Amino acid sequence: MKFTRHLFAMLVGGTITIMQPQVSVALTPAQVSDLAKDFTVLIGGDGVGSGVIFDRKGETYYVLTNRHVVVNDGRYEIQTPDGSKYPVYRSQELPGLDLAVLQFNSNNNYRIANIGNSDQVREGMKVYVVGWADALPGITKERSYQFTDGNIRSRLQEGKDGYTLVYNNEAIPGMSGGPVLDEQGRVIGINGRADTEVRKDGALIASLRLGIPINTFLTTRRNSQPIATGSQTATRQRSSEDYISLGGAKAERKDYQGAIADYNQALKLSPNNPDAYFRRSNAYFLIGNLQSATSDLNKVIQLSPKNGFAYAMRSAIRLTEKDIPGAVADGEEAVRLNPNLGFAYLARGSARAFLPDYQGAIADIDKFIEQEPSFAHAYAVRGYSRAGLGDRKGANADFDQALQLDPNFFSTYQLRGVVRGFLWGDKPGALADLHKASDLIKKEGNQFLYQEIQNAIKFVENPASASQQVLIEPFNQAIARNPNDANAYFYRGGGYYMQGDKQSALADITKATQINPKFSVAWVAQGDIFRELGKFTEARNSYDRAIKANSQWGNVSPSVAYAYRGLTNLVLGNTQAANADINQALQLDPKNAVAYGFRGMSLQYQKDYPRAIAAYEKAISLDAKLSPAINNLGLVKYELGDVAGAIRQFQRAININNTSAETQLALAVALYHQGQQDRGLAIAQAALRLDKRWGDIKFLKQQLWGDRLIADTQKLLANPKIR
Repeated sequence: MKFTRHLFAMLVGGTITIMQPQVSVALTPAQVSDLAKDFTVLIGGDGVGSGVIFDRKGETYYVLTNRHVVVNDGRYEIQTPDGSKYPVYRSQELPGLDLAVLQFNSNNNYRIANIGNSDQVREGMKVYVVGWADALPGITKERSYQFTDGNIRSRLQEGKDGYTLVYNNEAIPGMSGGPVLDEQGRVIGINGRADTEVRKDGALIASLRLGIPINTFLTTRRNSQPIATGSQTATRQRSSEDYISLGGAKAERKDYQGAIADYNQALKLSPNNPDAYFRRSNAYFLIGNLQSATSDLNKVIQLSPKNGFAYAMRSAIRLTEKDIPGAVADGEEAVRLNPNLGFAYLARGSARAFLPDYQGAIADIDKFIEQEPSFAHAYAVRGYSRAGLGDRKGANADFDQALQLDPNFFSTYQLRGVVRGFLWGDKPGALADLHKASDLIKKEGNQFLYQEIQNAIKFVENPASASQQVLIEPFNQAIARNPNDANAYFYRGGGYYMQGDKQSALADITKATQINPKFSVAWVAQGDIFRELGKFTEARNSYDRAIKANSQWGNVSPSVAYAYRGLTNLVLGNTQAANADINQALQLDPKNAVAYGFRGMSLQYQKDYPRAIAAYEKAISLDAKLSPAINNLGLVKYELGDVAGAIRQFQRAININNTSAETQLALAVALYHQGQQDRGLAIAQAALRLDKRWGDIKFLKQQLWGDRLIADTQKLLANPKIR
């Protein structure tokens, strides 16, 4: 497409003059976006939309937007690119056009948009649509600047309210009133309406966007007298766009039911309006009606199948519903449809974090942050993912950055609370964060998310009290939706395990591995349950499969699988294989405290007590709360005759975990040996009530108890009082 080398002077009511020549050299999309960001404003108040600064007289700036954005009598506010907010003190409509001119006063300097010549627009020409899109619930808290590319599809001879530009750019509500730009960053139109054609059988014919050519505005403004905004409202029937804008204003004020009523009115007038469905979906999501929210987004996708924003939003809803594969799939589709859409990567990254694919999540969030470095939620998700990979320092840095950007965004507190409670063992910190998240989401009115956080609080306070409704039911629903959802079986298995139902947990996790044989973290979980059930051969086979699959490790790692395979080999009597696995685990992760603990067990089994002590001390130096290593260090010290040292280790282990029958019985035997018989007998009886297996000498030998400790245990068990 060739453009004139120069734009001649244009007069718009004697106010706009462009004197400089415009060389028609195409800018890169990033350059156009940088220009547009400086003159595209956010409009809020009693209407929601965007606008473009097109003129200035002294300290008065003029903003062009859609009439339907400011159709309601009320207060409006313009937010400029530097974040400043100004009241609109005057607005005028253009007769016969869905356009309005707003005025605000400021002594700051803002860029004035260059005006192009829309008469030169031809079919196939590349154009950009810019605006401040609505917040995407579950993804963003605030409205965001969006820049989309596309092509002119048609120039209509006539169009209602001036809409004669037809293009295929993506746009979502909130971008109405924003500019349509050519490749030189010049305004050639104002974006404002969706047009969807559907056959009688419901099949989609076309989904397009409509804009008003800038020359239509210039000519009308020059040849007619502007009218004060609102003066025609009483005589003019409201359009679907009017109702969409009114609903958006109510949603901004958190009147979601009122917003839904307006969107319903819009859909009565325009049953196939994707913007009305999109905004109504957001409102449904924010009141916790996920089913209706999803239904509306399905309609948006039906009407606008290339809408990456809609897939990103549906990904967030599916993630909330625990449909993790569906959330990932929608995120993938959003990226495929629009590889330059930052929110597509944020949506996919958020879903990947719960797959769990922490590395993939971090890669996606990094991609998003390159484009949008000021979104708190992105740092919160990356912090959660880094925590899953064991990067506590990086996780804390991201959580801190998220709170610095927005100290009142609930998801940061929610995700950090989960990490603190379930990964870091920081119960007070977890509860503080989750209560803060609960207070913030309660103000938003989202009952579904509020209940989710309340459930998390109850679980952190008392894991044993977690109900079927909290641990199992969400994943029953996910499995009902998709019987081949490996993640749902995996997470439901985790719920059964937390309830103490290891057989049901094993069945579900086994099902997850059958559906997805490359699910390494599920194979590790299966191995752990087999090991706890005393099925060590089966456990070893599970760890074998995890290592062979070598994918989807979640919050474990290959080092963990090697370490636990080493343990099972040790129990099965294959010391050589055990040592090889433990060495491999430490080669992969030299800071694997558990692997050092297992090395200590291997050396203890071989009665190499000095080296066993060194291995246990190394494990404890890496993880001061690793109670099994502390317990075993006590066992070794007892064998070496350091009974007092052993007692100190047993007491230290009990302070960390007071439910270990082994440590309590070992302490009881040591105290009994020292002459504290009554105290020793009392502790021993409590230990055997926890787990009577520890009263079996054969079982004790299998648990690496040495000859000295077993002999003293037999003396305690021979006491008539213990029986």
